[in-house]
Amino acid sequence: MNAPAKELVPIPLVSGQATSLLQAITSAASNPQTDIEKMERLFKMHQEMVKQDAEAAFNAAMARAQAKIVPVTNNASNSQTNSRYAKLAAINKVITPIYTAEGLSISFDTGAATRPEEQRTIAIVSHAAGHNRQFHLDLPMDDSGAKGTVNKTKVHATASSNHYARRYLVCMIFNVTTEDDDDGNAAGGRVMDEATRLDFETAIDSAVDAHGLEVIWKQAVAACHKTPKDMDSYNALKKLVADKGAALKGKK
Repeated sequence: MNAPAKELVPIPLVSGQATSLLQAITSAASNPQTDIEKMERLFKMHQEMVKQDAEAAFNAAMARAQAKIVPVTNNASNSQTNSRYAKLAAINKVITPIYTAEGLSISFDTGAATRPEEQRTIAIVSHAAGHNRQFHLDLPMDDSGAKGTVNKTKVHATASSNHYARRYLVCMIFNVTTEDDDDGNAAGGRVMDEATRLDFETAIDSAVDAHGLEVIWKQAVAACHKTPKDMDSYNALKKLVADKGAALKGKK
């Protein structure tokens, strides 16, 4: 279901207190006997108030946007993982009119990842009042198929990883969930959705000790119980946990 476009609402850039303080500073500046150091302190106070107002406006806008965003219908299938997912275009079609009506916008950049084999995608969420917040996601290069065989050029792999990262960042930032339709032809909850599976795969890969890995595995098993017919996801996650466990033992 697509959200209707909404009329943009004027957003106050500064509060009444900040405006009053700026007026006081302007008035004092016209007096040649005004203490310069005091003026500087007042101006710094004004800047801090404006900054706080902008952050508060950002948080309020994000809360309103998330409250209006509904689950997005999965409109594509991944034959390798036997799961369904919502394409980035489908997600944007639903949520973009909602968050832009609240004065929010999102742009992307790249940066250096912690691990050399990964690339970092950065999302910058900005608000019309002036505040912005950055989020990032590091993903390995998507250059291989399900069997581990390299099947993409470096350029294609970079673009593919960036596309995946943008989709997952958008979903995380705006707390977007996806669901299958109810026409009887979709997975209907019989398989784990791709976003959930990728979250578990990422968590397993990031585990730093056996205890943390055990906690993640228990969570994965609980999720697999909700999709009892999806043995492919269960077996794949189980193998990842076993391989990660062996790798952690090897580091000792």
